[in-house]
Amino acid sequence: MKPAVTVVLATYGRPGTLACAVQSVLLQTMPHWRLLVIGDGCGDETAAAMAPFLSDPRIRYVNLPWRCGEQAQPNSAGMACAQTERIAFLNHDDLWLPSHLEAACRELDKNGADFFIGRSAWVWEGTSSLDTLPPIATVSPPSLNFNKVFLSGFHCVEPVSAWVITRKLAEKVGPWRSSAELFRPPIQDWVLRACRAGARLLTGIGVTSIKFENQWSQQSPQRRYDTSALPQEAVLQAISNPVRLQELSAQLSTLLAKPGAVGHRMDLDVAPITHPDVQRLSKLLVSPSNAAYFLKTGLDSYAWLCAELGLVRGMRWHWALKHRTGEENLTPPRVQQVTQHVAQALREQGWSDDA
Repeated sequence: MKPAVTVVLATYGRPGTLACAVQSVLLQTMPHWRLLVIGDGCGDETAAAMAPFLSDPRIRYVNLPWRCGEQAQPNSAGMACAQTERIAFLNHDDLWLPSHLEAACRELDKNGADFFIGRSAWVWEGTSSLDTLPPIATVSPPSLNFNKVFLSGFHCVEPVSAWVITRKLAEKVGPWRSSAELFRPPIQDWVLRACRAGARLLTGIGVTSIKFENQWSQQSPQRRYDTSALPQEAVLQAISNPVRLQELSAQLSTLLAKPGAVGHRMDLDVAPITHPDVQRLSKLLVSPSNAAYFLKTGLDSYAWLCAELGLVRGMRWHWALKHRTGEENLTPPRVQQVTQHVAQALREQGWSDDA
């Protein structure tokens, strides 16, 4: 049967979590998918992690000869190369529950929507054993609309692992913009542009993905990409076992009434400026009326405020990259360049429409 969904997975430097993420795709109850893993200038250890999976004709791995330092370029290339009617995304350190793709496609069909954002459980801490699940703090918000996306912090649309979109919407909105162009993160920017393009947003009911944020623990001196894959391995072991999966699903159900991602992460801030007057000004300018103005014109009052305050585009990205990998002053390739490379590699690998 022809694939129904292309799964785009960007990766760099975490082969252990990558293997878990791919395993969670293989566990999907809907088997009609194809998986495109795009390495962001990865080393041999990532190729070794992918090697056992490449005997499956649905899976391809393309490693870029450049370093992007973010998902915007690989995700854009994956969208452009997708030939299926729908496109899903998966972070290399997140996991899907087995029902994710089936539930997303069912809800998109049922509601005539073109942008599904599933509920995701957030893991903030690690674990000491494969047999012990890491504590799950909360789940993502129960419903989304354009105003919420415009007025909230970018975590309201995270993780991208919860997204399934139509290819028509991807073509209408276009590629992700890079962090260097933006004051908002690319993930939030793409959703806002999708809303301007008339996207019909649909939020899932049950939890279908797990987002791992334990790498940001302030108690650990390690950089994010040096941390263990044990939390992912423990959750993967649970979702691979029908009995333990039922137990995990019951645990997740009890969290569905919680209000969303932890605390201030749902707020739209003007980092790193924390002066109360600036924060009050941001609440006045980033308002429902200016959200409506953005829909009409594409002019973002939040971006205007950041520029007036002298902030630098891509500031969050530079900070995160330094803390994740230690890299500074990275110059990513253009999206078109990345897309051309991935498309050529897939042609050479003979990845047909019916793969």
